[in-house]
Amino acid sequence: MPAEILLKGGTLVTASETREGDLLVRGGKIVEIGQGLQTTGQVLDVTDHLVMPGGIDSHVHLSHPIDKLGIKTADDFFTGTIAAACGGVTTIIDFALQRQGDSLAETLESRVGEVRDEAVIDYSLHPIVTDVRAETLAEIPSLIGEGFPSFKVMMTYAGKRVNDTGLLNVLEATSQHGGIVYLHCENDAAVTHLIDRYSKRGDTAPHFHELSRPALVEAEATYRAICLAELMGASICIAHVTNAGAASHIRNARERGLPVVAETCPQYLTLTKEVFDPSRGFESAKFVCSPPMRGEEHREALWDALKEGGLQQVASDHAPFRFSDQKTLGRGDFTRIPNGLPGIETRLPLVFTNGVKAGRIDVNRFVELVSTNPAKIFGMYPEKGSLDIGTDADLNVIDPNREVEVDHEILHSAMDYSPYEGMRLAGFPTWTMSRGDIIVGQGEPQGDRGRGQLVQRSPLAPEALP
Repeated sequence: MPAEILLKGGTLVTASETREGDLLVRGGKIVEIGQGLQTTGQVLDVTDHLVMPGGIDSHVHLSHPIDKLGIKTADDFFTGTIAAACGGVTTIIDFALQRQGDSLAETLESRVGEVRDEAVIDYSLHPIVTDVRAETLAEIPSLIGEGFPSFKVMMTYAGKRVNDTGLLNVLEATSQHGGIVYLHCENDAAVTHLIDRYSKRGDTAPHFHELSRPALVEAEATYRAICLAELMGASICIAHVTNAGAASHIRNARERGLPVVAETCPQYLTLTKEVFDPSRGFESAKFVCSPPMRGEEHREALWDALKEGGLQQVASDHAPFRFSDQKTLGRGDFTRIPNGLPGIETRLPLVFTNGVKAGRIDVNRFVELVSTNPAKIFGMYPEKGSLDIGTDADLNVIDPNREVEVDHEILHSAMDYSPYEGMRLAGFPTWTMSRGDIIVGQGEPQGDRGRGQLVQRSPLAPEALP
């Protein structure tokens, strides 16, 4: 790493302001911001570029197992974080899946061991709580203190689902110690009932996946989660919101002053349920994810919520499964199509193009949604998600006028397709910097395997949530 790097002549963009200026990096930190700065170190001419805090993707699945199919997501922690860096992302939060009978501490230790020598960018983990025992609940305070303040709970999926009693217990435990519960909200009984109905009829094509998980089952579970969190005085983050009903419940809760935040994802902002048109045949399997994409009216409602503050962040939910040998496991049975889409590299360009360039949000709100708010929600701010002096020099530097046509062959994920093939997107980085290291230069990856560090995250104060 050079002793100093000066980013000269750019436009500095944060969640709160936009200004012309130079930015000086030394020892992996931002040390000076101003006009006409000088250095004896390396100079990057960032004229006509936007210099922003590095993207934070708080919802990714790398090397994530699907036990019933005997597979893992296509990206490991090396290919996945290379792809992330090439999309302007400098920090990810992945998951550590608790097995029945295992402790959360053991689960985290094992998962950190998987990541440590592979990740190119900084990382943390959300424990996925599946086995709510007294011993599990007793671990929560110490894990929050050790830098893991967020706990994922699934309200659906056999073998991972936590019932309402278990959810109440997790909410209560986190509320007392500065934790936050990160929720996948779908009504499991309703989803199971609909899947059984279609399967018994022999309706097994991919488009029945979308029909088996209608917006109502997500909206109901979202409302129920909010009610249970309010009862326990707990902070919650609702994952991957897809529809107007769920967004309305979240907005109403926030208007009442509840510590509720939520995310949506690029697939719900750029695609609609038309991807499941039966005329597409098995090609629709490429788009199978949970919850599924909705109609155009829901897509526009999500953009409105992002603009007005009803939704606080955009994460990728990157869960990449190849079409050729993984999605095809579900031929003849949509329940065996692995759920998930790739998106870690295209998240920022999709939001920048369809949000900022399209006039739906301004560039400051963009930074807030993809970097600053995730840092605040998950205990990393201001070290991450800001351009403050003394903080990590995690930077995403883009030419806002350069466009790239999406083609999976030029992306860096270990995938054989992209859901966004053929879209022309602005917002891919010219340079990505992580703690002062240039890990993407002129669009090409150059970060070393294993250079990423585990981020020490802080307990959360409900009043500090965005």
